[in-house]
Amino acid sequence: MPAGPLPDPGSPWIRRRPTPLAVAGVASLANGLALLLYILGRVPLPLLLAVTWTVAVLALATMGALSEPSNRARLRRYIAIGFAAGIVATLAYDVTKAILSQVDPSPFNPFEATRIFGTILIGVDAPPTLIAIVGWAFHLTNGCTFAIAFGCLFARGGRISVRRGILTGMAWGLFLETFQLALYPGWLDI
Repeated sequence: MPAGPLPDPGSPWIRRRPTPLAVAGVASLANGLALLLYILGRVPLPLLLAVTWTVAVLALATMGALSEPSNRARLRRYIAIGFAAGIVATLAYDVTKAILSQVDPSPFNPFEATRIFGTILIGVDAPPTLIAIVGWAFHLTNGCTFAIAFGCLFARGGRISVRRGILTGMAWGLFLETFQLALYPGWLDI
């Protein structure tokens, strides 16, 4: 029997089980984590993706099994909305990048990373079209999973104003872009 009074359940020192949205948000960062570890540690990206996605799927499955049906339905809704928003946002990002690359005198192809993703994932000997498809699929997957992570981690269960959502979304995008700009030039030897 513990000595003294029991701690207040509202106390920040009480360990709480993570919410399904928090688990989904962190699990959605599997692609980004795998790419970061590849860039920094040169561990094979396919292996890192297999490990990070296995952990992510197991975490989601466990959380789903422990959650009430209403929480599972909410989680599916967040993932679906994040996926759709991620496709739209990634394509808008790419269109913007394409337009800005026409104004920038840099000889660097702004879409070179997608070819490199494909090459890393399936090898230099694969047909160029397949390399492009795999690279673009990885790129779009990153955009979708980052959008899912944003929705699950920062949208506060849908209790966020449109203005705050836009500002927080812009901050999330700028954080991701800054993170990318800190890593990609050295990695891609720009």
